[in-house]
Amino acid sequence: MKRILLIAALLAPVLALAAPARAGGWAVTYLDPVPRDIRPQTPYVLGFWLLQHGTHPYDGANLGEVGLRFVQGRKSVEFPGVALREPAHYAAAVSLPRGTWKVEAVQGWFAPYEIGTVTVPGSLEIDPVPADLRRAIDAQGPQEDHWGDIRPPGIPPSGIAPPARSTGGPATPSAPASPAAPPGRTAGASGDGDAGAAVTTASGESGAEAGSGWPMPYGAAAAAGLVILGGAVLVRRGRARRR
Repeated sequence: MKRILLIAALLAPVLALAAPARAGGWAVTYLDPVPRDIRPQTPYVLGFWLLQHGTHPYDGANLGEVGLRFVQGRKSVEFPGVALREPAHYAAAVSLPRGTWKVEAVQGWFAPYEIGTVTVPGSLEIDPVPADLRRAIDAQGPQEDHWGDIRPPGIPPSGIAPPARSTGGPATPSAPASPAAPPGRTAGASGDGDAGAAVTTASGESGAEAGSGWPMPYGAAAAAGLVILGGAVLVRRGRARRR
């Protein structure tokens, strides 16, 4: 039993590294300029950019479902995103009931990203990029330029990382648009809802190297294997001594 506990103690820090919240597979979503005044039950088309590591398009395959989710208490409404011509650029047609909603980006196999809060009728307030993600973005330095004239907010032609605050807040109002994507899916309640909003994590998940799709970094996986092998050796030695 003591040897089993020893093995578990050795594995704990390795497994903690093997499933990092923001180690390799994380993303940030930036909004294009949004209407100043968002009215209830009115369709709007919102553009957004899903950038791996906050700076570049996802470079793997099978990203998964992308869209915008609006959360109000125990109720959520999700609108799927449609890929546009530019890399990492999407649009979602949305229409919301009255109330205050937390806005989340659905980022495929990356964890959801908290964008901000929208009040209907009213406007959208964008949250700053979390401090740990901001540091990780800044540490990358200049990036390859993946875009032309149409590019993510805050990323100039030089490819420098976006500013500390994700953009997308008040701009010139856009005309109401007909939905360009399937209607949003509502979960948890019906009606226009006026309850408070809930908060979720903004951390990226899946500590994969960019585009690999593996749920664990190679180095962490190798370290875990070595610890397991070492534990097996300890158990065998203990059995040999008892004999």
